[in-house]
Amino acid sequence: MDKTRMPVYHEELMDVPVAAVELPDVTGPLENSADSYPFGTASRQKVPVDLEAYGYVEEEFIVSGYANVYEYHDVGKYPKIRCENGRYTTRILVRRPRDPLKQSEFAVLEIFNYAGPEKAFAGWGFCGEYMLKRGDVWVGITIKQNAVDGLKRFDPQRYKDLGFPNPVPEGKRRPVTSMIGGPPAPGAEEYESGLAYDAMSQVAALLKARDRSNPLFRGGPSSKPAKYVLGMGASGCDLSLYAAALQPFATTDGVHPCFDGFHIHMTGYPGSISNGETRFEANDDRCKIMTNVPLVWTQTMGDMRGGGVHPSYSYMYRWPDSDLPGRQHRQYEIAGAALGLLYDRNCGACREDVEKYTGKPEVNNDPEVDNEIPFYYVIRAVLDSLKKWVRDGVPAPPSAYLEMKGEYPDADFVLDEHGNPLGGVRSPYVDVPTRTYTWIDDFSVFNVVTLFSEEKIRELYPTRDGYMRRVIESALKMVSDGYLLAEDAPALIFDALDNYS
Repeated sequence: MDKTRMPVYHEELMDVPVAAVELPDVTGPLENSADSYPFGTASRQKVPVDLEAYGYVEEEFIVSGYANVYEYHDVGKYPKIRCENGRYTTRILVRRPRDPLKQSEFAVLEIFNYAGPEKAFAGWGFCGEYMLKRGDVWVGITIKQNAVDGLKRFDPQRYKDLGFPNPVPEGKRRPVTSMIGGPPAPGAEEYESGLAYDAMSQVAALLKARDRSNPLFRGGPSSKPAKYVLGMGASGCDLSLYAAALQPFATTDGVHPCFDGFHIHMTGYPGSISNGETRFEANDDRCKIMTNVPLVWTQTMGDMRGGGVHPSYSYMYRWPDSDLPGRQHRQYEIAGAALGLLYDRNCGACREDVEKYTGKPEVNNDPEVDNEIPFYYVIRAVLDSLKKWVRDGVPAPPSAYLEMKGEYPDADFVLDEHGNPLGGVRSPYVDVPTRTYTWIDDFSVFNVVTLFSEEKIRELYPTRDGYMRRVIESALKMVSDGYLLAEDAPALIFDALDNYS
């Protein structure tokens, strides 16, 4: 193999063999009926999406293949194989233009979030409309056994073959640990969700393959595979780990990477690569993710300082912007944004489907989160920048860090006179504020949004026209800085203007 053509990452990789991943077996598309349909189908979201109105179709496929079980935490910079050729079976949900001629060059492969009923809020939830307008393909993939268990409750026949059975011989298995503390689920040792990492490589390669098994390449002479595949998601550290540990070794042909870029929303440190692995310590250099393709992060305030389980001090994993091959990196920290957002709940399954998935009545214990910062506008702009970086070689805009004080584990935000954070990706919500955006210390999921008094608002902005002018100036600066798409500016401006009463 010509080593000069191998993906650039670190010098250590130059002597590591990089092979083409095998394509998985594909069954489908699965038939739909009134009684059997995909969990999370667009038409049965909490806020349904009419794909046909955009000229899109949705199809679900069963994907099976052979994957390795790896170990990573205690073995050095790169993982090692513990057990080879474990059989997995999972599902992918595909949304693509009905007319292949209207299909763009990009496919977004999103890792379903599995903290609760499976959903895809970071990519599809925040950027679905953006993708639909551009002809991008969206594909969601199930990667965890707890999600498989929910899918089997939802539709036992449709999902009967799904699973990640543990291929490690019983006497060599490690005790299963939980990343969030507490005992593992009963029977957890019988499954190995670490198989999903190779599955991710195989599905990404599948989407690029000129093979009839490719869901994008079987629709006649005009059908075409994806030219670029972007990994995206808010997946509880799994995508972080994949990008750092396995992406550099996963290629379609020994040269070209399976994934061409990553947009990771929330989450900093790498997760557990297999059963029995412990969490990475916050000061482990492997938490500063580097990979061989462009990678961008979008972080909220709840991510940066940590709290509860979500996640631990992401500010520890910062490293400077880089455009160097193998170190192409940006991290966008959104001032005033917390983890919870009503908007991401809209893309979840409807109540009836959630109750079938969980086997129990749905209870909404979420606090009121009205008036949270709609940071999904930033997520769309960052995705757009990543696509240009991957396709055209135009680096994403410089990132902007939130200002922090103190040291781990007692670091905190530097606040302005209104109690809002300094630094980070700015918006009218914090630069022309009418509220203070803080957080709940014990979990850091939901903002505590405190409206300024009417007297304070009038003191800061004596006239509505003056307030409007400042909001517009702030939004246009976001566009100029690359943190807001011009097409989204009017909606953000009108939303911010509603904050002036």
